[in-house]
Amino acid sequence: MKKHMIVMAVLMLQWNIAAASQWPDFPFLFAVGTAIKEVPPDLATITFDVEAFDENPEKSLDILTKRSIELIGLFKIMAIPTNDIETYEIDKRAVRQEKDYVQLKILGYEVKQKFSIKLHGLSQYSALIEKLLKYRNVTNINVQFEVAQRKALETALTADACANAKMQAENMASGIGAKLGSVYAISDRGFNSMEDQFGMSNTRDVLDSMFKKSMMASGGEIIFIPATIKIEKRVNVIFKLETK
Repeated sequence: MKKHMIVMAVLMLQWNIAAASQWPDFPFLFAVGTAIKEVPPDLATITFDVEAFDENPEKSLDILTKRSIELIGLFKIMAIPTNDIETYEIDKRAVRQEKDYVQLKILGYEVKQKFSIKLHGLSQYSALIEKLLKYRNVTNINVQFEVAQRKALETALTADACANAKMQAENMASGIGAKLGSVYAISDRGFNSMEDQFGMSNTRDVLDSMFKKSMMASGGEIIFIPATIKIEKRVNVIFKLETK
């Protein structure tokens, strides 16, 4: 028992030394800065599957091909550029009868093809979704909204987050009668072990979520577009502390 306790104590000591060696060897202050902006989306990526099932694999493939051709025609009518339309390889699988987790005879064949459509601007979004919902064999419709100027927005938000971190650090330094020194380290990915030691969660640095508000499409359709997308930047900064 004593041997086990000694080994555990040595391991804990080694861990503490290793953790401490990652910390600066001078007085420092750790600050987290954040900046958030809510902007209306102006891009949308719509993904969906075209599925068909039949006892005859040739017939299921014919159904899928027919539906895919109809969809391509729809996209052409809506003037969606071919560069914004992606299709993937057709997947085929045999659907078997199951009993007690044992697969038995083949019931038929399912074929599936995935589509991805990019919309630059949302003026046709509601009409396209409504049409897709009415098509047979179209399943698993998913939409991801985006902002065209994301990179520029993130650059500006990073600068704002840095300013926010500095302001918080200055307030904390002033509160303990110290002076904020130069920046020792900065990261938008976090300082893993240090955040754990300070009891801070190491979350993702860019958090995108749909704002709670949403707007109904014109005409009263049950197709909703998020009013805004929330873009957040988070930075972690280590400042040196100097005595006044």
